[in-house]
Amino acid sequence: MTLNDKHRQVRVWLEKLYAGDPIPQYEISQRPVEILYELMLKNEQNDRCAQLLIEDDRQKAEEYNLEAVRLAGILQEIGLTTSSLSKSGLVSLRTLTSVAQLLEIKDACDTSFLLGISEISQAQMKISEARNAEQKQTGQLISQTNSALHKTAALKKTIHNLKEQAKYQGPDLEKKAKQAGFLQSKAREYKGHIQKYQTTLSQSGMEPHLYHQALGKKAEELQQLKAKLGPLRLKLDGYHRLPPNISMAKVKIEEVKRDLAVLEAELAKRIDSMHML
Repeated sequence: MTLNDKHRQVRVWLEKLYAGDPIPQYEISQRPVEILYELMLKNEQNDRCAQLLIEDDRQKAEEYNLEAVRLAGILQEIGLTTSSLSKSGLVSLRTLTSVAQLLEIKDACDTSFLLGISEISQAQMKISEARNAEQKQTGQLISQTNSALHKTAALKKTIHNLKEQAKYQGPDLEKKAKQAGFLQSKAREYKGHIQKYQTTLSQSGMEPHLYHQALGKKAEELQQLKAKLGPLRLKLDGYHRLPPNISMAKVKIEEVKRDLAVLEAELAKRIDSMHML
């Protein structure tokens, strides 16, 4: 269908809709005409549905009127009319009518009433079950909410305590942090010195036997040599105090002198080796 055909139908529909009143201005282009055309189709469809409902209601009204006339005739034949009913009878009849309308039943027979009551009972049971489930869920949510509130309060208290502790411990922690930073800086500095010294020792050809442990060992050996020299010196002094047996004394003295010379030479050698370090 072309745009002109759609616009022509839209124009006829608007004239019928406004029934002689001025039609609002609109732009005659592709988009506005398409929108108005779709609106016209939906409106006409709704009108047809409404007309069908009206016809259905009119037909049902006629059927109900005919049924009412028929029932009124039956009641009149048996002498039971609304005017002949007692006040309580009228109340019962109106109550029965209200119940029938509430149950949405087609007639007033016992079966229809029982089916309607059964349907309402089932609906009531479903509603009760749903309400119980909602109450149970609500109780669980309330319990969870209370637990969350307690936890929140505990967390707030903990945060408050931590803040209070931070006020008092803050300066001490800051001091310790500065000390830790200083120690780390010194450790890095000393590590650099150690690496530098190790490089220098390696470049200078420093031997492992000249390290502190080796020097300490040599010092111990020197002390041992000195300890051996002491008794020899005492022995030599004793020989100097011998009686005038010249030949034997000279022999002993020469032996002690030789031993002493050997030890002194060894001691001097060790001392020289330590001085070379």
